[in-house]
Amino acid sequence: MEKNSSLVSILIPVYNSEQYLRKALQSVADQTYSNVEIVIVDDCSKDSSRQIVTTFFAEYEHIQHKVINNKVNQGVSFGRNTLIDNASGEFICFLDSDDYLEPDFVSYLFEIMTKNNTSMGQCLYFSENSSGISAGKTNDFTSGTILQGKNAVFSMLEGKVTGYLWHKIFKRDLFDGIRFDTTLAVFEDYEVIMKMFVNGASISFGNERKYHYIQHASSLTKQSYLKILNRLEYLNRTKVLVSPLIISESDKEKWAKHSYLVILMVFINAVRYGAPLKDVIDIRRSVDLSYVPKLLKSVSLKKLSAISLIKISPYLFYFMLKTAFKIKS
Repeated sequence: MEKNSSLVSILIPVYNSEQYLRKALQSVADQTYSNVEIVIVDDCSKDSSRQIVTTFFAEYEHIQHKVINNKVNQGVSFGRNTLIDNASGEFICFLDSDDYLEPDFVSYLFEIMTKNNTSMGQCLYFSENSSGISAGKTNDFTSGTILQGKNAVFSMLEGKVTGYLWHKIFKRDLFDGIRFDTTLAVFEDYEVIMKMFVNGASISFGNERKYHYIQHASSLTKQSYLKILNRLEYLNRTKVLVSPLIISESDKEKWAKHSYLVILMVFINAVRYGAPLKDVIDIRRSVDLSYVPKLLKSVSLKKLSAISLIKISPYLFYFMLKTAFKIKS
């Protein structure tokens, strides 16, 4: 890539990432797209992360960069907002400090987006542990067509387009008037992308894996049932966002399907992670069974029966799940 190509800002929130940070930074230095800047916010790391950043930029002083060191710990959403405010590029990519990029990550996404004249581009990704062994699930959705506005919104609701920031490229102006909600414990990135689509943003897709998403043993086990239950708040907020787009009966059925599957996931995983009955029983208030008959062709009978149990007999379903998960009372 020529140096006079558009500047791409790669935004990296850092907190206690000493084990992985150098690899993440090196993957940016190795990009075939040369006109990048790295913007880092260190959120009061207690390990050697800040020193690693200092050493890296002493070695790669030619890379345009900004480093902001928070004086107090503010959390990832505050950090991302700070990163956006300090980005100089016309385009933005996000990199988590424990992940890393393929060398052509930026050039691949930039080409996808510019070739299709969209405001976002998305590639596929690897999901692996720190040893490079496949771990967890990946989203393998690609589309030969451009998704925009309402079509992109419903593709997110259907789980086709992810709410992840890190395997995408964004036009900088998509963030005009949009920031991450620092009060949200989960799905703050999903909400930002959903807002962009509601505002009419477009996205194009590549079918190659260019991002390495690293699953750690700690990240796989740190979920608590309270964090899982917070997803019901996400469901309410999402409904407020997309309600103006839900017009036809088909739209209503798509929303009902999304709602059912989220509620089912929340109930099951909350029990899996130790939620007491009193904390899951009120989930039944979120269930409207009127769309169950209409979804018989698109949702399995097993899932629809489980949704019905949550509404009609949550006590029975709770103890059925505890038995299945071999959780003692």
